[in-house]
Amino acid sequence: MDNASKRITIKDIATQTGLSIATVHLALAGKAGPKEETRRRVLQTAKELNYQCNSAASSLKRGATRIAAILPALTQDNLLYYEPIWRGVRAYCRDAKDFNIELVELPYVNQDSVSVPLEAVGRARGERKLSGLIVLGDIEPEAGRALRDLSDQGVSIVLVNSDTPEVGRICCIQAENYLLGRIMGEILLGRTPRGGPILVCAGEKSTPANADSTRGLNDYLEEHDANREIYALHYGNDMDRLYRRLVERFEKDRGITGCCSVTARGSVQLARALVDTGLAGRIPAIGSDVFGENIENLKRGVFQNLMFKNPYQQGWLAAEYLFKHIFRNQPTGDTTIFVKSEVVFQSSISMYKE
Repeated sequence: MDNASKRITIKDIATQTGLSIATVHLALAGKAGPKEETRRRVLQTAKELNYQCNSAASSLKRGATRIAAILPALTQDNLLYYEPIWRGVRAYCRDAKDFNIELVELPYVNQDSVSVPLEAVGRARGERKLSGLIVLGDIEPEAGRALRDLSDQGVSIVLVNSDTPEVGRICCIQAENYLLGRIMGEILLGRTPRGGPILVCAGEKSTPANADSTRGLNDYLEEHDANREIYALHYGNDMDRLYRRLVERFEKDRGITGCCSVTARGSVQLARALVDTGLAGRIPAIGSDVFGENIENLKRGVFQNLMFKNPYQQGWLAAEYLFKHIFRNQPTGDTTIFVKSEVVFQSSISMYKE
């Protein structure tokens, strides 16, 4: 009987390599014990024999595998972007229920920003037997050091939306933020008079995703219209203050020729300010992310485009890559995995669900 017609077991690999079943098990599971040369021999033999681990059965034997998600709590403006990420994580864990996954949800509220605070990581450290974490990649420094400690202790970490490699993550799932920034720059340059200033709702300076988008926009404008002035407004959680700053800027400088936002929450205030200052539909404007209010503003012509970062897919893939790493010891390959991002027009809005 050839290998294709029977199920290869750990015992078969042990027989082929002359090693004990216990050693083969440790090598396949990536656990401490076997020498590196022995581990490579076991993995090569497993590949040659077409060994497939029965992950579902193994997980039932060892009990629930607990993973935690550290993401912003779904309050106020957080619903616009982070709710789909939560849904993606939950949906994957439901689909993988046969593997006895227990999802521990650790939502946090940060009064000043959306960054992961130390307190949120502390809650994760207090959980028993966590195998993995899905964490927003915008992380306060002390929280980052605490995550690094967890990584060094063997907890697998996948980041979502923004990347902070120094925490010891296995990978980051995110939109192509730099490219999206460049695309916004190209669209705005094509619709505005040469040399006219552009206003950007640039989000928090410390957030890598926001910084990448803004840098992409700046780079494109610098390469194609070096004299173009850019007004970059940075902000945290105070959306009323952002609205007032936008109105003040629009009223102070009626020469602004175009505008955009790199965040969902900034898009809401940008549209509001455009309407209230009478500039809606008179200057090109681009919002970020697809949700009810943005869709309506696109239909009304307040925005001419939306940048779709596919947050649901980010959450789904974060859970999937963590699952593969924990259950199948599969390497991720690239440490940054980009989700498909799109430019949404009025004519394509029917393709997106509210």
